[in-house]
Amino acid sequence: MEQPKNFTREGNVYKMKPQLGFNIVVIGLALLFVALGIYIKSPGVIWIFAACAVIFVLSAFTKSLVIDMDKKEISGRMALIKSGYTIPISAIQHFELYSLRQNFITTNTTLNVYYLKDGKEKSVSLVQGFTARGIQGILNDIEEIIATDGSKG
Repeated sequence: MEQPKNFTREGNVYKMKPQLGFNIVVIGLALLFVALGIYIKSPGVIWIFAACAVIFVLSAFTKSLVIDMDKKEISGRMALIKSGYTIPISAIQHFELYSLRQNFITTNTTLNVYYLKDGKEKSVSLVQGFTARGIQGILNDIEEIIATDGSKG
């Protein structure tokens, strides 16, 4: 198997490379509103969006997605406050690529995984971004990693 484009490999552990595009845009928008607050001399706007920018930066550094083929599980963390998740690969039912569009413009694309836990179907978001093409590339890498390891055994 070739090196996945969106992951770094350390033995049988694949870690997703940081996806900075989405984070840079969101942080940039928050800082733009801080600048607007300075321009209109509104301390409330300045403090609210400065706090949001700090939270977005911290959140960008806590995001992770790890595929451990030794343990046969996917683990990760999508947000700052929400706890992390660990999903056995054998429990995965399917993946879903979901795009949210506003007036023909894609505003958010999310990769969700559906899996069984205690006999019930659960879902969790793995990655989000702006373009379906970028998220589709990540999904292709995940499926290739899982399929390649499955063909070994």
